Amino acid sequence: MADTTTAQPVSQPGLLARIVGVLTSPKSTFAAVAARPRWLGVMAITLVIVAACQFYIMSSPDMQDAIFQQATRNPNMSDQQVAGVERFVSILPYGIAGATLILGPLFSAIIAGILLLIFSTLMGGEAKFKQVYAVMAHAGVVSTLSALLTAGMIMIGARPTGANPPGANLGIFVPMLEETSFLTQFLSAIDLVLVWWLVTLSIGLGVLYKRRTGGIAFSLLCVYVLLALVLGYARSGS
Repeated sequence: MADTTTAQPVSQPGLLARIVGVLTSPKSTFAAVAARPRWLGVMAITLVIVAACQFYIMSSPDMQDAIFQQATRNPNMSDQQVAGVERFVSILPYGIAGATLILGPLFSAIIAGILLLIFSTLMGGEAKFKQVYAVMAHAGVVSTLSALLTAGMIMIGARPTGANPPGANLGIFVPMLEETSFLTQFLSAIDLVLVWWLVTLSIGLGVLYKRRTGGIAFSLLCVYVLLALVLGYARSGS
């Protein structure tokens, strides 16, 4: 007798399962995301969490004092300029939280567009923008952990490094150096959770484009280190 059993479609994980899956089984989760690219729910949750954490972090007296001290290092600043910096620091929590909610989706779209240009247009991949954008949104689950970690450290009394909030960055390994030194600022700009995010994003892109994760991760990490060098130089005032 002929087999009349029909193939059943692969079940798609729900929102919570995808959020957890990015952390526990990224390859299979990104395969499901590529097959059905949904991004709104996971992006909404991660943006709200990050915005709330950023508001809490930037409202911390230690953070506001560190930013104020960094911005007023020039002894030639007038009293009016110093007062302007003080006003700016006081509204910074609202500005950063609002920018996170408004500009977060736009920033993700820009990065997704760049990745689409590189992998689809220049390298002959076949993914669509919606798929790349969905991968970006789900990889954001990992970067959200960085904001949660920093907010938690602020809550227990951890102090910033220069104008950098505390976190799982390499700056913690050079406590003997001046906070404003180039090396300290460079290492503080390298957040280990964001390195994890880049690796997770690389896994998603590798699944989507059927390419090796290692090569993608190496390229993205090189860009990250270059940006950290520029940021470290700017913050050190060298």
